Amino acid sequence: MEEQPIKLDDEGIPILEHPVDLNSLADQRPVSGADLTDIDIVEQLLDKDRVLELINDLTDDLQRMVSWKIEEVLKEELAKLVHSATEQGSEKLGVDIRTQLKLALPELVAKIAQEKPDI
Repeated sequence: MEEQPIKLDDEGIPILEHPVDLNSLADQRPVSGADLTDIDIVEQLLDKDRVLELINDLTDDLQRMVSWKIEEVLKEELAKLVHSATEQGSEKLGVDIRTQLKLALPELVAKIAQEKPDI
């Protein structure tokens, strides 16, 4: 069976060719199913193996997602803390390194000069 192309108006909006009569819908009886307002019936439906399997799968997926999200948040926060600590301590660290170099350089230069053979 070949599908008919959809008819469009001048603005490209599809034209409804076979509208549904609302009165004909009112005469139809609704399809009856399980009474989902009854807790006992709902519990019986949810106790099926397939539903339990879906619940287990959903639980596993949610657990992985929550763990991943916690890891990501912790990584971001730890990175911020390390960066902040490094920034706060970098000036003091620079001063300490400079001081140590000033103290050690004279002795290092003297040792190098003693060890270097004359050319």
